[in-house]
Parts: sequence; structure tokens; C-alpha cells
Amino acid sequence: MKRKVSVNAILKWLTILPMIAIVIAVVPSCKGKTKPAEIAIEEITSPPSPLPYNVTNGDTIWFRVDCFPVFPGGSEALSNFLGKNMSYPESAKKKKIQGRVVVGFILTKDCKVVDAKIVTGIDPDCDNEALRVVNSLPQFEKPAYVKGRPVAYHFTLPVHYTLK
Repeated sequence: MKRKVSVNAILKWLTILPMIAIVIAVVPSCKGKTKPAEIAIEEITSPPSPLPYNVTNGDTIWFRVDCFPVFPGGSEALSNFLGKNMSYPESAKKKKIQGRVVVGFILTKDCKVVDAKIVTGIDPDCDNEALRVVNSLPQFEKPAYVKGRPVAYHFTLPVHYTLK
């Protein structure tokens, strides 16, 4: 014996199914078996903290410090030094290349710039010019400090190239 299913019966079930799904999802949490809100809050409030340093060749290089290093004359003097010593490569001018080169380097406990590398580049000529100028930076006045003692610090310096 075949039974015909009417359109009204199908619509009735389609409206009831979402309510059944909600009841199935809510009932276990009402019994105290799961606490999704508490789990979400726990995950947000206690993420694993990243390491504040890296060990290279037996020396600790810090990424987060208590006191930042000081360039002779301050950050404005650092910007002036970059502006005076940086030249826009002719090949980049011809290609109308603009953007930001990010150079990372280590500032040692002795306030010297070492191990400069391109973190983000835009053009080989611009990248090389930024590296040249960073490698020619004078010795800093003060190193970075952690808990009152001088440490090696991973410094990141953006260099902007803008055509006028």
C-alpha cells in the first residue's frame, strides 16, 4: 500500500526540523554536561605566550625588552640619518617603484649593528640601498635592557621609498 506524501506534510516537517535541532543542541548544556561559553572564555584569556627571545650562537637575542635602545640624538636623529644617507636607486626611479623595505638587525649589548637582513623587500636595488645604510649606522648610545641588564635586541627598521 503506497502512501502519498502531500506538500503540506513536507512543509510541516521542514518547519519542525530546525526547532528539533535547537532542542538537541540546548538540552545537553542545560544538564551541565558542557559549558561552551566557559570554554570559549578560557581559550581567549589564556593563549600561550610567545618567547621573548631567541638564542643564536650561544647569545640571547631579545624581541621584547624593558627599555629600548637609544640612537645618538633619539629617534628623530635616526630618521635624519636615514634621510641624509639614503639615495633613491635610479633603476627604481625609472621603474617608478615605491614602497617600504623592512630591515631587521641585531643591536648587540655593545650597541653595534650586526647581522642586517631584509625582512620585507620591494626591489633588489632598493633593498640593497636600505641594507647599505643600516649597516653604516653609527654605534647607538644605549643598548636595550631587560631586568636592568644590557641585552642584544632584534631591531626592525622600516625604510620608505616615495617618489615626488
